[in-house]
Amino acid sequence: MVALATWAACGPQEPVLEGVPSQPLLQAAPEAPAAAADPEAGYVRPPGVLVDVHALGGRSYREMRDVIGEQLGDLIEVVPLAGGGGQEMRFERGRLRVVEDRIYMVAVPLPSPMRRTDALVALGFPAQADRYVILHREYRLNNAWGFRRIRLKRVGPDTELVREVEAWQEVPGEPAAIR
Repeated sequence: MVALATWAACGPQEPVLEGVPSQPLLQAAPEAPAAAADPEAGYVRPPGVLVDVHALGGRSYREMRDVIGEQLGDLIEVVPLAGGGGQEMRFERGRLRVVEDRIYMVAVPLPSPMRRTDALVALGFPAQADRYVILHREYRLNNAWGFRRIRLKRVGPDTELVREVEAWQEVPGEPAAIR
């Protein structure tokens, strides 16, 4: 009995399984780089993205002015919108709608017609979407990736090709019950 008590006292306090590493095999996925969210850290456009609509929506126009100029080109005109809708800014390669320094809509005509998944990727969105609403002249995504509405305007009613994308972070004046 004394030998059994001595043997038990000398062993490890916790049970040990052979072949199991002491450190976890899977580490937590690293967080997304803060560069896309923080203009001070230096925004870098992802490779293959024409205009990073996903990064621009909902952001401050003043903070993103340099990025907007780089991606959309020179400002052509500013048009005030009725009903407290802010202003529409027309650039060489797209349009923005801004209210109180916040970008709530980005519209980008595509350089050539694209399939909808290619168009989403070219504008910084994931390629796969849950469910499209298919209309006569557009595909529509509602409440996807932090945007209230994404409209993919089709070339024609009989084609899947998209010619322009409008992404609305929010729709001003829309009742909250619909959101």
